[in-house]
Amino acid sequence: MRAAVPVRLLSSGALAGCVAAASCATGAPAPLALAYGLPDPAVVTYFAGDTLSVQINALGQPLELRVGSTAEYGVSYERSGDGLTVTLAVRSLEIDVSLPMVEPMRIDEAIVEGDLVLALDRRGEVTILESPDVEEAASAFFAGPMIAHSLFPGLPGTAVQPGDSWVDTVAFQDDGDTGESSQRSITTYTVIGDTQVEGRSLLEIGFEGTSEMRQTMALQGAEIEQATDMEVVGRVLWDMRRGVMFERETISTGTGTVRVALAPMPLPTRVESRSRVRLALP
Repeated sequence: MRAAVPVRLLSSGALAGCVAAASCATGAPAPLALAYGLPDPAVVTYFAGDTLSVQINALGQPLELRVGSTAEYGVSYERSGDGLTVTLAVRSLEIDVSLPMVEPMRIDEAIVEGDLVLALDRRGEVTILESPDVEEAASAFFAGPMIAHSLFPGLPGTAVQPGDSWVDTVAFQDDGDTGESSQRSITTYTVIGDTQVEGRSLLEIGFEGTSEMRQTMALQGAEIEQATDMEVVGRVLWDMRRGVMFERETISTGTGTVRVALAPMPLPTRVESRSRVRLALP
């Protein structure tokens, strides 16, 4: 199994939590840090849903590629030194792909063999240790590093209060048997405050940023090169008591180009996507 090695750089600003404030009452319990630790229980389930639309201007003729997916992931945590080892198993997966001028594709969990295993530190730095084997026809739509970073956003590792913010930079490259992809994103997170969802007290964190994606892939026998620059906005809901992400919602819009063998030049594209990952309730 191949292993991609992503790099995450995290810088914090204005993270003056009560733990460091001179005005804290003597003997008062220190506030919880916004950081990764061993959750209780140490096995959780996430449900994910995504929609993607790529609108292509093919020399004046509009074309559209659409992808919709749903997934269920089983995620288990173990202590490892100062961090965690996380194992993600794909319990179910359904991907529907609608391509211009060809038959639609439907993909399920049978295309994935093995688990995604990663090392995670308290601030969310991710290193992929093992990646599952993915069938050639579906490798463009199932990428381990992208899944890992959607489930484990960067955190400051300290106590926070409303208005605190930090910047998270993620860069990774994944070279597969049928293509390669790279992504670099810069995201600013800002603490909004406490919120209630179905009786649970959660910390709401808003975010915005940019993402640059480059991809070369083989799709139904044709080689495709794609480059996209995106604007990204969304929110994270964090369960401070359990120490896990409860929900992440993301909206991405952008423009780019796609190059195919039959076109004499790169074709302009407009990309829109929505994604949501949510912890299964016990």
